[in-house]
Formats: sequence, C-alpha cells, structure tokens
Amino acid sequence: METKINKLKEIDKTENPFKVPENYFAQFNEEIMNRLPEKEIAAPEPVSLWDRAKPWVYLAAMFLGLYITIHFLMKTPGNDNLAENQVANPQTLSGAPGNYWSTVQITEEEFYQYLEEQLIEDSYFDYMYHQYYLN
Repeated sequence: METKINKLKEIDKTENPFKVPENYFAQFNEEIMNRLPEKEIAAPEPVSLWDRAKPWVYLAAMFLGLYITIHFLMKTPGNDNLAENQVANPQTLSGAPGNYWSTVQITEEEFYQYLEEQLIEDSYFDYMYHQYYLN
C-alpha cells in the first residue's frame, strides 16, 4: 500500500500528464468529414393530387358525418310533419308568435313569486340585504 502512495508522490504535480498532438483541433473537422461516408441526395418525390386533396376530403367527410349524426339524433320519430308546420307557421302552436319557444303559460305575477321563493330558499335574499345594510 505504501508503494502506491510513494508512486503518487513521485509524480510531478506542476506538469500536466495529458498531452494533445499539435494542430489536433485545427484539423479535427476535416478529419471527421473525411471519415464519414458520402451521402447520396435523393430526388424529392412528386406529391400527387390525391395526397394534396386527402386532408380536405377527410375534413369534408367528418363534417358530413357530424351533420348526419346530429340530424339523426335531433329527429323525433312520427313528428316530422308537426315540426315542419310549426317552423313554417309559428302561430299554430299557441296563437301568438311570442309564445313559440315556450310551452309553459304563467303570468308575470307567478314568475316573480317563483323568483322570490328561489331567493329565499337559497338564502340569497338575506345575503343581498345583509350586504346592502351593512355597507
């Protein structure tokens, strides 16, 4: 064990034991490039019309499928003529054009009563007035 330690002490610490040949890095790139095999440049393949149009055809097919799916899901069986008549003649539903989208007939008083009940049940009424009176 002592012999190994003695050998380490014998090494001159001022001199660097690793040496690089002269002009090694000056010619480094050239040597690496000379060792690489020659690479053949392939001519680009022409892109056909189908390859250019393929994404657009797929996009159109996707939208067509989406349209057909939505149309199929929104269609109610047996009521085709009723729906077409209502769209063409909205007054046939309840007599007035303003009531076309609503099938529920309530008065304005009933509507306000419903809103007030919802405010009281959800404690919004107390929250609003508590904020108003404290500030």
